[in-house]
Parts: sequence; structure tokens; C-alpha cells
Amino acid sequence: MLGACNSGSSLGGPGGSGGFGGSVGAGGDYTDGSGGRGGSVGSGGFPGAGGRAFGTGGAFGSGGEYLGRGGTFGTGGLPGFGGTFGAGGFRGFGGAFGTGGLPGFGGTFGAGGSPGFGGTFGAGGSPGFGGTFGAGGSPGFGGATGNLPDGGTCSAPSPGPISTSSPARPFGWTFSGAGADAATPSIAAADGGTAPASCQSVPAAYPGVSCLGLALLQPAPDGPVVVFADGARLRWDNSLPYALRPYVKDEIDGDTVWVDYEKRNKVVCPFCGTYTTETLQIRDLQTGLVRFYDQQGAVLPNLSDAQIMDIFGVSATVLQTCTVPISIGCFTYLRSQYDHQLATTPPQLIVDATLTQVTTSRGKLAVFWASSQESYVVESSNCISAPGVATDTGFVAALAAP
Repeated sequence: MLGACNSGSSLGGPGGSGGFGGSVGAGGDYTDGSGGRGGSVGSGGFPGAGGRAFGTGGAFGSGGEYLGRGGTFGTGGLPGFGGTFGAGGFRGFGGAFGTGGLPGFGGTFGAGGSPGFGGTFGAGGSPGFGGTFGAGGSPGFGGATGNLPDGGTCSAPSPGPISTSSPARPFGWTFSGAGADAATPSIAAADGGTAPASCQSVPAAYPGVSCLGLALLQPAPDGPVVVFADGARLRWDNSLPYALRPYVKDEIDGDTVWVDYEKRNKVVCPFCGTYTTETLQIRDLQTGLVRFYDQQGAVLPNLSDAQIMDIFGVSATVLQTCTVPISIGCFTYLRSQYDHQLATTPPQLIVDATLTQVTTSRGKLAVFWASSQESYVVESSNCISAPGVATDTGFVAALAAP
């Protein structure tokens, strides 16, 4: 087991092909000649520091074949210091989760935390500079889109509100409180109805209004008018298409209908104002068919499954058309927009924010249905106050006269 040849022989000598950095350790299997300095994959050659085959001083001499300084896990070996988990190898510092390996600066979840520019949606590709969720925060605008769809083509012909300071889509009605008109017609009782509706203030920093109960839906030259028991009125203001007007059966006295109207003013912050939401539901009776439904405002929920079934008599399938990045004030976010397909026979498509005519078991309806979902909302740390993120969820449906 000791060295069989002297340095310079055919089996060992200075300048051989092996070197410092052998297979395991700093001195070989034995010591001082029986196990070598520099193993098979060391930093200075193939096997030893002085031997062509076994190194200086014998079969396992200094710089031997197997056991050297900095071997398999040594300071520069194959995987070495910086090898499999080392500082510059295949998966070193910056490897699978590191700062410079493969898959990228920041690794799978990146060096910058929250879903970032440069991530899956980012400016540095996929996984890119910043890894899957990137090195700079909010979802970026240029990389591959990973688990979410690419930009797509939005089907809505016009954009809705993008912040709480943006104008909402048209509501179609203008409210005037009690006393605005001198005469208040009587409201007849109706089977299944409730008491005649009077309008009440909704307490808030900027009070709103709520009117619930029986009311008259009257014809007028400029469009229908909803008249409440206390004299308050909702007048059609022609900001919506004519096709979305609710019908009136009695062209002289009007129809007794059940109405639920609400207007709310919501404060965003002391220096960035308020936004208004309005909803209106008109039914033949409290539990009768929905003759008219309307909701508009900067922030409103999408229709629930129960509301869809109530209005159309069938369910609807959500069809995503596009996802777009939006930056407004202190916020950046992604907005996805949707068409809807009614489960009628055959199915009928309602295109996002587009006036559409459909036929259901409830009857024929004119529909305007905007639908969005906001995600990956990131607020700038440098902002003190600014308008908030809006939704594009305006909806109007008007049942045609039977």
C-alpha cells in the first residue's frame, strides 16, 4: 500500500495529471504518502500532483488517485465548493432557490418577494429575472403568463371605471326627493305586495337614499317615471339605450309595481373623494318576475348565481376574454373581463359590456352586462392617499312587454 515508485518514474513525478482537490479529503485515505494530496477530480489535474498515474511517491502518494484535498465535495471539484449546492455550480448560490443559478436571479420565488415585474407575468420572461413571482413586486407586463392567460382580446367595446374617481357606466335614472313634485298619485294595493314605498335616508358621511315597496311606474314623454308614496321620483334620463327602458302596460295611469332602489355614497379617503353606487329592481310583485334590474357604480360585486337564475331563469357560464394590466394613482393591478353564455337551448352568448337581446323562459330581455375580476392589486408605498381600485360590473336587464 506504500508508494512503489519514486518521483519522476513512469508512475509518478512532478507535473503529472492529478492534483490538489481529490475525491474526498485533505490528505487522503492514509497520511503523508499512503493517501495522496489531491484526488481524482481535484483543482489541479486528473489524478495527482506529480504522478502520471498515481502521483509523487507511489501508488497512493501525494496527489493520489482517490483521496485528495478538496475531493468530490472539495474546493473546486465537480461538485466541490460550489458544486451541487455550492457557490456557483449547477445549483449553487442562486440555484433552484438562489441568486444566480438556474432558473434565475431570485429563483423560483425570486429575490423581491411579492408577484413581480419580471416574474411569470414579468418583463424578464419565465421564470426570468426574479423567478416565477419575480424580483420587484406587482405582476409584470412583458413576460410569459404562466398559469394565467395571456392578454387576449377584450370583447367589451368600451372600458368601464378603472378607479373610484372614474365615471361609472350610465345608470339611466335620476332621483329627486320628496317635495320635488306637488302631486303624489295614490298607489293601489297589489296581491303579494308590501306597503307603499317611502324613501329613507341612508346614514353616512354623505347620506344616500333607500326606497323599498310598492310604487307607480308611469309613462311619460321622455321615458318612464317611478313615483313613490312620499312623492320622490326616479326619472328615466335617456343615458341608457331605448331598448333598456322598462315597459308600462297601463299607458294612462301606470302600473303598480314593487321597487327596490338604493343609492349609496362611499368615502374612499379624506383627500380622494367619494364614489356612488346605485341599484334598482322593478318587479310585477315582490315575488313576481323581474321586469327591470340595474346596477352601476365604481365598486360593485358581480351578479350572484341566484340573481342570474332569478333574472334569466337559467344559469350562465363565465367565459374569460382578456386580462390586462392597469396602473392608476397609487395602484397597479390585473383586470380580467368576461362574456357570459346562458344555459338556454341553444346556448346564447352575452358579450361583455355589449347590448344583447336574448330569449329565455322568462321572456325576451335586452341585456347590458359588464363583468370583471381584479387581482394582484399592489399599492405603492410612496402614496399617502389616492382613489381606489374600481370594478367594471355594471348590469342592466329589461324584460320585453308580454
